[in-house]
Amino acid sequence: MSIADQLKQSDHCFTAAELARLLNVHKLTIHRHIKAGRLKAFHVGAALRIQPSAAAEWLRDRGSETVQ
Repeated sequence: MSIADQLKQSDHCFTAAELARLLNVHKLTIHRHIKAGRLKAFHVGAALRIQPSAAAEWLRDRGSETVQ
């Protein structure tokens, strides 16, 4: 099972820090992808949340490319 499939099966939305930890990248990398419009996220108050399906789609769109 790919990491994208594992993310999609999650039952909660991720923070940028959680997703970064799972993907072994810095949370600012996640924020850059959100700001560039490549990764969909939404606000809960001042905090960003990423739906599991959006994270999985983003990873699949990247294919064999690196996350950074």
